[in-house]
Amino acid sequence: QQKVITPITASLASNPLVRRTDSNQDITTMDDTQLAQVESLCETLYTGLPSSGGEKISREEAQSRLLSLQSSASFIPQCQYILDRSQSQYALLVASNSLTELISSHWNNFTIAQRIDIRNYVLGYLANNGPTLQDFVTLSLIKLVCRITKLGWFDDSTHRELTDDVTKFLQATVDHCILGLKILNQLVDELNIPTTGRTLTQHRKTSVSFRDLCLFKVFQLGLTTLKQLQTRAITADHRQEVILGEQALSLTVRCLNFDFIGTNPDESTEDVGTIQAPTNWRPVLQDPGTTELLLDFYANTEPPRSNKAMEAVILICSVRRSLFPSDKEREAFLGRIMAGIRELLKNQTGLQHQDNYHQFCRLLGRLKANYQLSELVKTEGYLDWLDLAASFTTQSIRNWQYSTNSIHYLLALWGRLVAAVPYVRPDSGAKGHVQALENHVLNVIECYVESMLGSVETVLRSDGALEDPLEDDGSLMEQMDRLPPICRFQYNSVATIILAKFDPLMEKYRELMSHLMTSSTESAPPNVAQQVNILEGQLTWLTYVCGAIVGGHSWSSSRIGNGEETLDASLSKRVLQLAQGMDFRLTNSNGVGKADVKLEMAMLYYFQNFRRVYMFMWESSNSDSMSMGGMKLESVPSTKQKVYQNMFENMGLGNHTVVANLIVTKIGKNLKFWPDEHEIVSKTLDLLTDMAGGYSSSKLLLTLDTVKYLASHHTHEEFPFLNVLSNARKRTTFHAILVRLLLSPNGQEKLGVTFDQFMEPIIETMSQLGALDATQLRSEAARMPLIGVFRDLRGVTMSLHNRRSYGMLFDMLEPRHMPLLSRVADSWFDQPDVMISLLRFVQEFCHNKANRVNFDQSSPNGILLFRATSDVVCAFGRRALNATAPTSGDIYKSKYKGMSLALSIINSALGGNYVCFGVFALYNDPALENALDISLKMALGIPLEHVVAYPKLSSSVFGFIEIIFRNHIKTTLALDTSVFMQLMNAVHEGLQSSDAQISSMCANSIDHLATFYYENSGKDKPEVHNFNNHLAAQPDLFSSLTATLFNLLLFGPPQNHWAVMRPMLSLMLASESSFTAYKDHLMSTQDSTNQALLNESFNKLLSDVNRSLESSNRDRFTQKLTAFRVSTRGFLTL
Repeated sequence: QQKVITPITASLASNPLVRRTDSNQDITTMDDTQLAQVESLCETLYTGLPSSGGEKISREEAQSRLLSLQSSASFIPQCQYILDRSQSQYALLVASNSLTELISSHWNNFTIAQRIDIRNYVLGYLANNGPTLQDFVTLSLIKLVCRITKLGWFDDSTHRELTDDVTKFLQATVDHCILGLKILNQLVDELNIPTTGRTLTQHRKTSVSFRDLCLFKVFQLGLTTLKQLQTRAITADHRQEVILGEQALSLTVRCLNFDFIGTNPDESTEDVGTIQAPTNWRPVLQDPGTTELLLDFYANTEPPRSNKAMEAVILICSVRRSLFPSDKEREAFLGRIMAGIRELLKNQTGLQHQDNYHQFCRLLGRLKANYQLSELVKTEGYLDWLDLAASFTTQSIRNWQYSTNSIHYLLALWGRLVAAVPYVRPDSGAKGHVQALENHVLNVIECYVESMLGSVETVLRSDGALEDPLEDDGSLMEQMDRLPPICRFQYNSVATIILAKFDPLMEKYRELMSHLMTSSTESAPPNVAQQVNILEGQLTWLTYVCGAIVGGHSWSSSRIGNGEETLDASLSKRVLQLAQGMDFRLTNSNGVGKADVKLEMAMLYYFQNFRRVYMFMWESSNSDSMSMGGMKLESVPSTKQKVYQNMFENMGLGNHTVVANLIVTKIGKNLKFWPDEHEIVSKTLDLLTDMAGGYSSSKLLLTLDTVKYLASHHTHEEFPFLNVLSNARKRTTFHAILVRLLLSPNGQEKLGVTFDQFMEPIIETMSQLGALDATQLRSEAARMPLIGVFRDLRGVTMSLHNRRSYGMLFDMLEPRHMPLLSRVADSWFDQPDVMISLLRFVQEFCHNKANRVNFDQSSPNGILLFRATSDVVCAFGRRALNATAPTSGDIYKSKYKGMSLALSIINSALGGNYVCFGVFALYNDPALENALDISLKMALGIPLEHVVAYPKLSSSVFGFIEIIFRNHIKTTLALDTSVFMQLMNAVHEGLQSSDAQISSMCANSIDHLATFYYENSGKDKPEVHNFNNHLAAQPDLFSSLTATLFNLLLFGPPQNHWAVMRPMLSLMLASESSFTAYKDHLMSTQDSTNQALLNESFNKLLSDVNRSLESSNRDRFTQKLTAFRVSTRGFLTL
């Protein structure tokens, strides 16, 4: 190993970057004083404690200084010095991380020999010092070795032999063996996960080569280590055995999880896809010893080793079907897995551990996903396995408090089994398997319903010690998603079970409600209140289950017409009667007698599912006859219509209109009596939005009395939720829904309300507010009406999608009420809640979506709209710019959010295409000039680091800059040079943003500027003279932009490439000298070999490109730039 450790300083002697560029000092050396300083900074960075002796500095300052180690490849010898001499683990970590970053960034700077020297040095360092280092240092060094191996994979065979080198670690001491397994784990990760800055093609090329050459060997090394641990062939203490087991199992799992065919699986999901293992893995995967080894490890170890072993078994179960040469081998493999599962279920091996239990549930859920039922039923012991799986499921469900997050995996298993029954012949496989499955499914569902109903009382009596499964929304929805296919498999029997539970509970609930009458549950005696809480909790579960089952109704031809709708009707009848009862109590007690919030949420879940399945047929069920030549012909109802009608007949509550009115009445009651329950209001409005959004259901809504009432009484007196500040956004949604219905075909006629009548309460409020003087308008009494009216107006405006409807609102507001907007902006500029409401409305109002802002040629309305918009932005902007900056709190909410919205408004107005902006200067109207002036001051008044820190703010600021360069270039060029250069500096910074949208807007700004200069240079125009003055003050403007664009293209992240390519041609044509200067500079940084290659690439780039900015020429040049980037990145050194 001593031979491996060669100093990398010597190999870097020929590297031109090893010497400092700003002084003559040689930095390939480092003395002990500097080392002590570095150790002191590292101590401060990682512990937060001030360093012993010397100056006191903050963590941020320490981090900033240490990051300089990553700034240039010339710091590599210093990193080596730290590794060789330092005793501080934190200093070793910083040195290792810096080396990884430097080598990733400056890869092309090193020769192949230098890369191998660095790799060998780090490997040798690990061999000599690894066992004594802290884990975090070891992992960082291992990452460095693996990164070098990945980047240099095709450079030299030495890199591809890392697996063989690591084998020597495995054969040395136990500590070295642990180190070797850690290296292999990191290597598989490194070769499997794409590295930032490398293309996906490069990554896949390396990944596939590693898969073919090394991965199988790595997998075998993991299994061999497990075998040696099992047979005690490795002499180690208990701690070492645990670590070895963990590392070997992790390696096995990583190898099986490898992205074999480049599908880039989503790592955020727990569900395993099919494992596309190569054919040469077949002997090991098919070997009974492999699964036995893993199951043995599972049975005889504790978590996390045992659950890792189970995870490996899950992955082996998921290998592709085609890996097995014949069905016989596959059946034998499946038989072994089933036998192993049966054994574990019989003995309940390891299932007392939560982690093991969870993984085992995943295994059961996964089994049917990868094997067809026809294969499972032919397996020996299938019925025995089915009995054990059913017993395990029911046992798990009964112990719900320990298994909430795992139950949905078990339900998924039963769902997949029953879904496959129609495709399996009853006489194939084990005798009576269908009957057995039917019995087990009924037992599982009955157990589920009973256990969940029982959980309510258990949770209540636990006094907060147990978590209520009804409050774990994620897990609850997972379970509800899995229920429909299982319940519908034996729907008659399941419906009987549910109704047998529902009816007695409903009876008890009615009885209790008759005693409570109009009083609230809380005011009842404690024993009665507890009974009510238990009953409501149980009814909540049944409502969720009924909602899930009804939502699982299928309109596919194979399932339709088998009478399932009558069972849906029976369940729905109970839930709707419950809803009526809750409504009756709520109305009679004037909102005092409320049910539990969870029951209300369950009811909304049921309504959503019912709406989705049974509220889309209304149109066709209403038109069963048609006329032809004056004769009325009765058309034969389709099967779907028969099912639909049958459903409502069996429900016995009336036709679909009555039922729909019942649902909408419940919606109205929720909005009226639950103003402070944000979640109920939100879900209720979601339901109403979905109903208004459907074609048939929206037409049905127009015929309902409740909707007519909503349309004519949409004020906070009728619906108090509108006056709750936390529901301010919901006001917008509520009015958007109502206006959408009102403006739908025949909406005003059917609802009996015109748009003008609908708007009366809003316009009345605006009139009252407009009549207030400045002091009264700023009073606290005006706050809520202002927020409300602007939120309502925004909702109304959101639903205006054409010229006619937009014109109706515009005529109501202009000219009488428009001045109020700028008055509010002037008075309330420092109150975010009022200003955000106002600015969001104005933003929506001046946004020309679907070309709705489209006035007649003779109409001045476009100009009047821009004037009003300009007045609001100027009134707010002037006050906001002069206000003192907040010293505490959220600066974005208190200051920048308003400015961001104001700039968005101006962007919409300037780009809306409904104003001829030349008119303003012609008639000396200052509206445009004022708006641009204030907006520019706001955009440039915010520190650039703050602009970049907030995505919405940066989008508004850079969007504004782009639009003034596009449409108002004369105004932009007329600015003072200092202001113009401030704009260009912002563009320059934004160009380098990691957000592709921001860099794209900045690139477009440069393109507009360069195009203008190219097309107008030499002309006698004031704007050209202004531009020349700016260039005289800042001669390197074009050259710095050219350099930045080319550096981003060649060395920047891939998401920015398309954006930065657009302005390159216009910039090169505007200033050819800048391009030539950059080309010469880039050539001077390369050695002679690279210079020849680079020169050839530049010649190819410029061939066949014309001196014009035609679209075809731009496209051709963009393609050439892509080819230029790909070819030069392979050899360029930084």
